[in-house]
Amino acid sequence: MTRSIIYSLLISGMILASQNTFAQANEKMINDTMDGSVSTIDGYVPSMSITKDGKTAYFSKGTYEKPLYGVFSKKELIYHVYRAENINGEWTNITKLDVCPKHYSAKHPTVTADGSRLFFASNMKGTYGKYDIYVADIAADGSIGVSKNLGPKVNTKEDELYPSIYNETLLFFASEGRDGFGGLDLYASQVVKNTLTTSVNLGAHINSNSDEYAIQLSPEKKMGFVVSNRGFNNTVSQYTVAYGRSSKQGQYNDVAERNAGLQTVMNEEAYEYVDTSFQDEQ
Repeated sequence: MTRSIIYSLLISGMILASQNTFAQANEKMINDTMDGSVSTIDGYVPSMSITKDGKTAYFSKGTYEKPLYGVFSKKELIYHVYRAENINGEWTNITKLDVCPKHYSAKHPTVTADGSRLFFASNMKGTYGKYDIYVADIAADGSIGVSKNLGPKVNTKEDELYPSIYNETLLFFASEGRDGFGGLDLYASQVVKNTLTTSVNLGAHINSNSDEYAIQLSPEKKMGFVVSNRGFNNTVSQYTVAYGRSSKQGQYNDVAERNAGLQTVMNEEAYEYVDTSFQDEQ
């Protein structure tokens, strides 16, 4: 089953390529990540994360690069986080962000609505396992602060991926490092200032013995939309679930009735997260 998402970065030309070619490449980069995709080949590719004012977006792309060691070694797929600006209705000024050291990956960025914080997954040195969830503050001028590991309340010895922020402080993410229902399970934690709650599994009606990648809530309808590969032949698709006191619970097979996991994480007390920062000595 798909747990590592492969992105393709198709940019033609070299550094001396024409401005027109560069602009076309940037446009393709934006178009490929604007809405994300659900594919049986590439798995779940999250869409760009856009600030509430619609002016700034963050996304990740992968490119094959030479490893740190081994001159004749094969190139490795490395992911980078990018920022784009919406100017006069067009996405432009694409900038690669140095949120982790060279030769390490950073992917699946999600930004708070006010644009003050960026969450992402990275395998940089100092993780608790494979990929961990990190957070970095964003200054008013757009500069990115030091990346901080969210610590053992969120991260494990395995992968934590696909962070997403709901209502500014509720962090959803996928993890395969806990005793869940199988594969990647969806968890949530409240993150307020420099505190966070213990991660809570969202329950059997949201998670399955397959991989769950992401959830999006629609509070006015008391419904959620879960991306999972629980379909036939591990097909990745979106499933609708109801939660809380939804009047539409009877319309769906997957029903999280008064979901205890979701309600618990919304009311739990917070803990400080680990202030682990990286140092790129290259």
